[in-house]
Amino acid sequence: MRISLSWLISLVLLGTWYVPPRIFAERILFNPQQKAQLQRVETIFVKAVALTEKGLVDPILIERAAADRLTATGFTVITAESKPHDVVLKVRCDERKPWAGIRKSDGEVQQSGAPSRNWKGPACRLSYFFDGQKGPWQYEIRTPFDNAWEAAKAGGHDDAGQFALQHLGQALRESNFPLDLAAEWKQAERLSSFLTGPKTDKATKFKILSLAGHVPGDIMLQALQQIRTEADFAAPATVALGFMGEPAIPTLLDLLSDPSVDIQAAAAEALGEIGAHSGNVGILPPLLAMMQAPDIHLRVQTEIVRAIGKMPDFQSVEPLQQLALKAWTDRSNDPLMQELREAVDWSLWQINPTAHTEAGY
Repeated sequence: MRISLSWLISLVLLGTWYVPPRIFAERILFNPQQKAQLQRVETIFVKAVALTEKGLVDPILIERAAADRLTATGFTVITAESKPHDVVLKVRCDERKPWAGIRKSDGEVQQSGAPSRNWKGPACRLSYFFDGQKGPWQYEIRTPFDNAWEAAKAGGHDDAGQFALQHLGQALRESNFPLDLAAEWKQAERLSSFLTGPKTDKATKFKILSLAGHVPGDIMLQALQQIRTEADFAAPATVALGFMGEPAIPTLLDLLSDPSVDIQAAAAEALGEIGAHSGNVGILPPLLAMMQAPDIHLRVQTEIVRAIGKMPDFQSVEPLQQLALKAWTDRSNDPLMQELREAVDWSLWQINPTAHTEAGY
């Protein structure tokens, strides 16, 4: 049987270009109007399902736990679908998880709490529906144990399913899923008010700082500048400023001269983040000048070197080569010195892959 060359080429091209539609459906994109509506979501209808090895059971425990947690974050919760609501939050809890989802990413910042492919034990999977379609967000809450039957037996309980659901309900009450939802919906005002609120506990504030990159803009920038004045949050808030873009540059440049080594290092890390995404090489001169300061701390120097490598520019090559020669000829066994050596090599490679060999060290 003879196959024509043109037909063979057509088959190859078909195999090359055809991609199953489901791959593109992994991330559902809302239009600008829908995104604006999500930023204003206030009322949520919670729809819970609870499933054990014996079958469906009353989900009231799960429903109440999710509702209480949402209410504590300022949302209004209803449990009757007939009442007006902005979003439907679906909570499915299983004694043994039958499905493993993909890990969700919004393109820049990885969302916490995403489903694990490896977990097969008791789990609650959360998703939302808005404007007639399922949102791209997925969240998974798990028990401390991966085998409900063994854990129930060890605790003297006869019903493994109810035992698992009780623990899942407690995990829901302790979860930060409403904060992740607020970040998914870009609700900067809600997150910022909790971040700066005097009654917000430390753990919640640290969680919001980890989510700040999802809601860049003036509202979060102001909140970060405010919370940064509190000692416990100064360093992580400074790092988070790096996700606010170029408007944060003046503050971060000032913080390079802060008396604290932690703050200096955090400011350098944040400037590197901004430079990597904005391409603003105007950040380089002050970083290069500080990098060569005789009294600079090794940790700060290393963060500056890494930041410089994130915004490749040939003006950085010679100063980095000089620092590389100094670092690699230093006989110090200090782990911080080794980190600096590796950082210099990495940054030189980012700017010019042959630069480190040309340095002659």
